Amino acid sequence: MPHFVHAADIHLDRSLPALLDGRATHSFALAPRLAFTRLIDYVIESDAAFLVLAGDVYDGAWKDVSTGLFFHQQVGRLRSRGVPVYLLHGNHDAESAMPKTLVPPDNVWLFSTRSPQSFEFEPLHIHLHGQSFAQADTRENLASGYPRPVTGCVNIGVLHTALAGSPPHSPYAPCTVEQLRGHGYDYWALGHVHQHKVLGSAPHIVFPGNLQALHIKELGARGAVSVPIEDGRLGMPEFVPLDVLRFHVLDLDVPAAVQTPATLVSEVRKAIESACDEADGRHLAMRVVLRLDAMVHPSLCRSKAMLRDEMAGVFAQFEDQVTLEDTEFHVQPPAAAVASGDARDAIASLDAYFAQAVRDPAFMGTLRENLQAVLSKRKPVETPEPTLLEQLANDELEAAIGDAADQLRSRLRTID
Repeated sequence: MPHFVHAADIHLDRSLPALLDGRATHSFALAPRLAFTRLIDYVIESDAAFLVLAGDVYDGAWKDVSTGLFFHQQVGRLRSRGVPVYLLHGNHDAESAMPKTLVPPDNVWLFSTRSPQSFEFEPLHIHLHGQSFAQADTRENLASGYPRPVTGCVNIGVLHTALAGSPPHSPYAPCTVEQLRGHGYDYWALGHVHQHKVLGSAPHIVFPGNLQALHIKELGARGAVSVPIEDGRLGMPEFVPLDVLRFHVLDLDVPAAVQTPATLVSEVRKAIESACDEADGRHLAMRVVLRLDAMVHPSLCRSKAMLRDEMAGVFAQFEDQVTLEDTEFHVQPPAAAVASGDARDAIASLDAYFAQAVRDPAFMGTLRENLQAVLSKRKPVETPEPTLLEQLANDELEAAIGDAADQLRSRLRTID
């Protein structure tokens, strides 16, 4: 069955800085390029009639021309097969944001920045209407200037927009679903919002989401949509996962039975295996969130540095499938010992004090200086877990302050 493919928000050569510190064997830096290559592969293998790219193909001005050359090489694979690409620029690759450009291959039809422009895909009597961003900060309602639909044809609107607002995305090219629905088109190929959404079926109003997740807040599968065309009508869009890397949060409420690092590692290992089974063969960048109870898990709460090392150790066993993105610790009070009254006020003051302390370079410098005289006289002691004194001696001041704060909170929560 004839169909076209709609994608957006490729963000070619966007770096993933949290994962580029040498810990990972996976090519995180290449993830957007690899996902785009998969997109072109899918267009070819599925014999799509054409490809629509609804903005933010690029992440901004190129560091060098290789970014543009890569895009041209990939869409050139479609040129040799007679597949057109209808390209619209969004806020990241707006005309003003792209001082370096290359003349695109002749199978790429670029929507104008000056006013809405229409192209016709003659074999299927389809008209596409769109307008690229001239400026990154485009706040006018571009859709209001799009032409009326061409009678007797399938009409597709291509638009980079946040609609009436889609936090945390900036409110570019604002419009409403009601406005798009009333415009008379058969399909709205949207971009800008990174989560896949289908906002209507008469007409179809679709965000494909970004092609490749870029950070830990973008969880789950990413890809494009395939839209069937039958007897002059558009069928239901189908989401096609094309990502090469997925982000995942392993949020673990540590059971009371888990009292040692070994048993905690066992729990985490089982959760990692389960996540890998559901990842469709994609590499996972995983953040571990451990929720501990200071009264139930006193030994585990004593040293976050030790637990971080344990997490790095278990993830090393899965390096071909998973990379540890970060580890978070949340120490919770037991249900029967929630602080009240003066204790609650003291905890709030404590939290504010310690939060301010670790951000104050003058305080940290004074603390380090004052501790030097004491620590210089200290005799090293071998302990299975780093104590507060060991953390201070190793200049792990932030970790020591965090652990000290956790211990004080635990004591305050037992106050009646």
